[in-house]
Amino acid sequence: MDNTYSANILTLLNIGYAYQRQDQFDIIHDHNGYLSLPTANFSKTPVVMTIHGYFGVNEKRIFENLKNPYLVPVSKAQAASAPNLKFMGNVYHGLEMKHFPFSKKPGKYLLFTGRISMEKGVHFAIEVAQYLDIPLIIAAKLDSAVDAPHDVSYFKQFVEPKLSDQIKWVGEVNETERNKLMSEAMCSLHPVTWPEPFGLTLIESMACGTPVVAFNLGSIPEVIENGKSGYIVEDVSSMIEAVANILKIDREYCRKYVLNKFNVKNMVDGYE
Repeated sequence: MDNTYSANILTLLNIGYAYQRQDQFDIIHDHNGYLSLPTANFSKTPVVMTIHGYFGVNEKRIFENLKNPYLVPVSKAQAASAPNLKFMGNVYHGLEMKHFPFSKKPGKYLLFTGRISMEKGVHFAIEVAQYLDIPLIIAAKLDSAVDAPHDVSYFKQFVEPKLSDQIKWVGEVNETERNKLMSEAMCSLHPVTWPEPFGLTLIESMACGTPVVAFNLGSIPEVIENGKSGYIVEDVSSMIEAVANILKIDREYCRKYVLNKFNVKNMVDGYE
């Protein structure tokens, strides 16, 4: 089986099997997005679909012509990007705080987590770290040249030449390792260059007590309390300034902020 398509094929088979059993359920909560649409649109059982991705032109056209399912955005910014869609409220992600170790004392390195790609802006994180002469750990996945040739090209041109004892790429790490890196970091950098619907790594970092500095795009103003749980900035220069002042942020407040706003109870109540 061609690896390029195998994941989607297996997902489609799983979705098809799940919807064959729809009569066993009162409600189906679907997180598969467009992959589920052929079945979800004609399901006799009500379908609530949480949308995690960005609404481009094609996505808007597809979803606008559906009678089902009931759509739930993960941020107000995401909903605002597709005003013609019929959304059923807005539900933020919620975390089980026990999985995120808290550290009151800030570490001596900056952290970038997620995926290596142009839109994630890791090259900006490198620029900030080099300017301030602070170590940077890049705990991020790089997809294969088959799956993401543009990401590999980006890495070779903008990231790999900058790697050093100061700028370290440790690849993709497991959840336990990542959370430890988060809790011991000075701060997390999130220099995304696209209107991200919801940055889950932001609330994960703040749950560990580690503030986040992020570009002002998409849902960022909904996720970070500017000046309290991190800083929302406009460009690299202001990101450098924010990192230089990051010790002013109360790490205990960061954790309490996530505990109060992005907890599992709030998420479940939102769906109910």
